[in-house]
Amino acid sequence: MARRRRIRNPIPLYSVEEISKRYGFHPNTIRAWVHRDGLRCYRKGPGGKMYIREDDLLDFLAKWYEM
Repeated sequence: MARRRRIRNPIPLYSVEEISKRYGFHPNTIRAWVHRDGLRCYRKGPGGKMYIREDDLLDFLAKWYEM
């Protein structure tokens, strides 16, 4: 039986730290967006580190910060 290849996600995922450095927001602000304002996140790896899709982040920033 042939092994199935895993398809990589074509949409980039960014960690809270990457978004913080890129846009200048404090990491706790980004976590608050997830918990309080409904920004969608995905948890991966040990400890459930937060990752956010690029398109979700851009939509959120356009809605709340007109970026």
